[in-house]
Amino acid sequence: MKLDLGTAIIGGITIMIIVVPIYMMLRGRKKKEKMILRSLLEIAAQKNCTIDQHEIFGSNAIGIDENNKKVFFYRQTEDQITEQFVDLGAIGSCKVVKTHSTFRNKGVNEKVLERLELSFVPTVQSNGEIKFEFFNADDNIQLNGELQSAEKWSQLIHDRFIHR
Repeated sequence: MKLDLGTAIIGGITIMIIVVPIYMMLRGRKKKEKMILRSLLEIAAQKNCTIDQHEIFGSNAIGIDENNKKVFFYRQTEDQITEQFVDLGAIGSCKVVKTHSTFRNKGVNEKVLERLELSFVPTVQSNGEIKFEFFNADDNIQLNGELQSAEKWSQLIHDRFIHR
């Protein structure tokens, strides 16, 4: 079978047009994830802690220092960077909080998720509740794994550190 040189060149160019943008996109995502992880590690280091377990989702990162019982959170939006931490020794419960808005569409009430937070309720009620914002509809159009992450971390924190 004889391969035409022109067909081979067109095929090669077509493959490059497809592969190069995908490669650049993946490379950019990895670079962004490294920057987010580095920021999370810096927050922990400021409190003389280390990150034993972490997760990066979108422009958010959460991590935990199991020995010091502290949870760290980093969130970057277009106009704001949020850095938070919680000392689990002072926390009575950890839960996922979903804030919805309801609107009417063709005679049917529909609920839309406006905000998704991981809420830490302190054992001393005079201390305020601390919330890590995993999702905000003002920043993102749709969820991208944030609900599963919030539920996973709520369960992990509750199982290992709350009521012990």
